[in-house]
Amino acid sequence: MSRRKQRGREFIGVLPVDKPAGMTSHDVVDSVRRVLRQRSVGHTGTLDPAATGLLMLCTGGATKFARFLSGMDKTYRAVVRFGRTTDSCDGDGETVTEYDGELAEAVTAEKVNAALGKYSGEIKQIPPAFSAKKVNGKSAYKLARKGIEPKLSPVTVRVDKIVMDRCESPEAELELSCSAGFYVRALARDLGEELGTGAYLKSLVRTRVGPFVLEEAVGLDTLSASDPVRIEAEMMLGLNEALRFMPAVNLTDSAAEDLFFGRRIELQSGALTEGGASSCDGLVMVRVRDSRGTFLGVGELDSFRGGAGVLLPRRLMAGAFPARPDVGRDNRDSAD
Repeated sequence: MSRRKQRGREFIGVLPVDKPAGMTSHDVVDSVRRVLRQRSVGHTGTLDPAATGLLMLCTGGATKFARFLSGMDKTYRAVVRFGRTTDSCDGDGETVTEYDGELAEAVTAEKVNAALGKYSGEIKQIPPAFSAKKVNGKSAYKLARKGIEPKLSPVTVRVDKIVMDRCESPEAELELSCSAGFYVRALARDLGEELGTGAYLKSLVRTRVGPFVLEEAVGLDTLSASDPVRIEAEMMLGLNEALRFMPAVNLTDSAAEDLFFGRRIELQSGALTEGGASSCDGLVMVRVRDSRGTFLGVGELDSFRGGAGVLLPRRLMAGAFPARPDVGRDNRDSAD
């Protein structure tokens, strides 16, 4: 099949990509833009160039929904190497200090596990100097490249799980699940300080983003050898599926029309489906679908009494109402 994009056709969906080492996240975005022959491609959270693993991309109209995917928890496999510090806290940086003691004595499984015990629940973490954090309106990494040490404030992050799978001095292999905004490079730096040897992040693999896992990701070689139509049909997720961690609300056609005009929709008890709790008080982000299960967008439900409440539009699919069968894959998504 010809790789030429159909005139006026936009490929819409969420694409899980297995990022290789040595590429920036923006490099991966550019590669997918070339394969799909469309400009509207973006990621939902960066990976460092040396890191590998799951990078979630949004394409076409799905880029408007990237913010709903960007704050999800993540899981990583990391190798920390003790005995050396670098300015970037990873192996690509310039050496700052080197430990001149006996690493076999300083780095043991017992000592690493004791240091890891401090990382549970909410903690304060100082981001690495080479990071995208802003300092007086300037990116910290731009200051660091000029030899200026940025003064970064601690940030509240969360660690749900952290275990050591292997410790063979001078390295320790870890698996951790954490909130968005957690820097594994900073963890390596801090573990080195705790053991008194210094340390840096030798390697990093992202294995999970929210409900998505690395095993479901597609390699760039596979994408480059595939036709865009096949990529959309077989490798992309429709937004109804990609946002499956949100409860869903199915609306009548008249209610859907009211929502597209920006009107508040009053829902009865039990309106939430696929993840809706029997009692779910407060503001809830929900998938909004029509009576046939077609994805229309994301709404905010001021919920009470098991799903009853007031629904307001937050982001709706352009052209989704009235429904057109050729808008994209999401118009073929149906309720389970």
